[in-house]
Amino acid sequence: MPESANVKSIDAVKRFHAAVVQFQEEARLCVSALEMQLLRILGWLERDRPGYWKREIEACYREMGEARVRLHQCRMRKYADYKPTCFEEKKDLEKAKRDLEFAQKQIPVVKYWNVNAQQEANEYHGRASQLTQMLERDVPRLLALLHHAVDRLEAYGDVQLPGTRAENISFRPAGSPVDEATSSDKAETVAPHTEETDTSEKTT
Repeated sequence: MPESANVKSIDAVKRFHAAVVQFQEEARLCVSALEMQLLRILGWLERDRPGYWKREIEACYREMGEARVRLHQCRMRKYADYKPTCFEEKKDLEKAKRDLEFAQKQIPVVKYWNVNAQQEANEYHGRASQLTQMLERDVPRLLALLHHAVDRLEAYGDVQLPGTRAENISFRPAGSPVDEATSSDKAETVAPHTEETDTSEKTT
C-alpha cells in the first residue's frame, strides 16, 4: 500500500517551486558570466599578449638603435684634449638591451600560460557541462513535477464527500438563541408523554 505524502501546506510547495525557478535563473547567469570571463582570458592570452610583446620587441629594437646612435655621436665629440665619458648614452643603451631581453622572454611565457589555460578551460567545460545539463534538463523536469503536484493537490482539496453539500452545513456556537429555542421545543414535546405515563400508573 503506497505511503501518504503527508503534505501539510500547498503554499510551501509553491514557495519551493519559486525557489527552484530563482536558483535556475541565478545559476544560468553565473555559468554565462564564467563563460564570458573565460573567453576573455583565453583571448587575452592567445591574441592580445603575443601581439603586445611583439610590438614591445620592435619598440625595444628601435630604442636600442637610437641609443647606439646617440652613443656613437657622443664618442665622436671631442673638445681639445677632453674626451666625453658618454655615461648617460651608455646607460640608455644598456637599458634598451635589458628591455629587449625581457620582452623576448615573454613570448615563451605567454605560450606556456596559453597552453595551460586551454587545458584548464577544457576541464572546466567538462565539469560545467554537468551543471548545465542539470539546469536545462533536470530542473525543468522538477519544475514540471512540482507544478503538476500543486495542481493535483489543489484539485484534491476541492473534492467534497458524496451527498454533502456545503450550503446545508451550518456551524453555530453553543448557547446561541437558536439552540435555546430548539431545546425548549424538545422539552414541550416530551412533557405530554410524561403526563400520560403518570395517569396510566394511577389507573392501574
